[in-house]
Amino acid sequence: MKLKLSSILEPDAPQRLRALFRVNAKDPAHLVRGKRLLQLLLLVALAGAVAWAVAFFQGHKVMGTTSEVPWGVLIATYIFFVGASTGAGLVSALGHVFGVKLFAPLAKKATFLSLLTLLIGFLVIASELERPLLLALMAVISPNLTSPIWWMGALYALESALITAELYWLLVEDHRRARAAGAISLMVAVAAFSNLGAVFGTSYSRPYWAGPFVSIYFIATALMAGAAVLILLVHWVDYFTHDRALREENRPLRAALGKLLALFLGIVAVFTTWKLITGVNGAHYGLYEVTMVSVAGPMFVSFWLFEVFLGLVVPLWILLGSKRESPGYLALAATLPMLGLFVARYNFVAAGQMLSLRPVVGRMGETVSYAPPFKGNVAGLLPYTPSLVEVLIVAGALAGAIVILVVGLRTLRLAATEQEA
Repeated sequence: MKLKLSSILEPDAPQRLRALFRVNAKDPAHLVRGKRLLQLLLLVALAGAVAWAVAFFQGHKVMGTTSEVPWGVLIATYIFFVGASTGAGLVSALGHVFGVKLFAPLAKKATFLSLLTLLIGFLVIASELERPLLLALMAVISPNLTSPIWWMGALYALESALITAELYWLLVEDHRRARAAGAISLMVAVAAFSNLGAVFGTSYSRPYWAGPFVSIYFIATALMAGAAVLILLVHWVDYFTHDRALREENRPLRAALGKLLALFLGIVAVFTTWKLITGVNGAHYGLYEVTMVSVAGPMFVSFWLFEVFLGLVVPLWILLGSKRESPGYLALAATLPMLGLFVARYNFVAAGQMLSLRPVVGRMGETVSYAPPFKGNVAGLLPYTPSLVEVLIVAGALAGAIVILVVGLRTLRLAATEQEA
């Protein structure tokens, strides 16, 4: 099928793009503030791009990671973005794949958001891998079919192609092909993100990560992220394109997404509770110590305040109470879980590496043990602090995702058609 730019771009796309960032003397105050914010986000994204280039060419020596803590905030950010991509695709599939009319207007915007967050996640992980091009080449010419990481790369490559095709067919109004691509993409997305959980779940030398629980937990958090990010998408698109007011016709859609978010928050809360119970029960070495790091240790504040209170308790309180009828509170109930989930991703990655895997050394210098689970840790908890380069990449990825999303919403034909409405 020949690519037709006129079918996917708005007729006045260049003018719309310039108008997004150019401040005119006749612009009202709220529009000037919006453009200034977008300009600031663009600068942050550019700073992140510079940091990305530094990391790409300099490698791990510019990062806070070490030989004992090889995975840092960039891994957590990658999981955050691809999880949001998976969740957005899963929730939006209710409309154009399964035929639930209420969710049909989300199809184009949600698919674009899913593709965008997936590609941003790829860029983040590329800076962490040091030699991603060589990795891609070796994955093709020398695949390791027993490796979860190989399957993760293969499945996400397939998913990105499927989402791209799905978005194109949605834009050109070929809904039959878009539905087929969406159905296949749905299955591949579940396989890919659950397989990403298996990358951690099969790491048996890290008891905090190991087990089949992680793959299921990842899918639950992806659904939560999908409902949350789509609430924010509907809310802010209405706000910025409807004279700072929300469209009344989207009230049922926002309410339905709120109910889905409440359901998925409850499921994640159950998983979090059982993760704590199994981590403390039995005092299993490596699992117990790292769990206590969150319960009463160095990650006490980030876990209880951000993951639990702000990420789960407050949103559930809003969504299960009378405040759920307020659009502002609903947007807050969607924002907090995304914040909590980002912190949760970081805590999960960092905490799992806090116990050293070095052999235990006795008082006389003798090696006591060099077999899993590597009992003892004479050096205590291993430290990790993200470097400035890592922080800038994360900030740039978040800012860049917002800027590109806004540009896409303004220049692509993402408005719902009569068939979708």
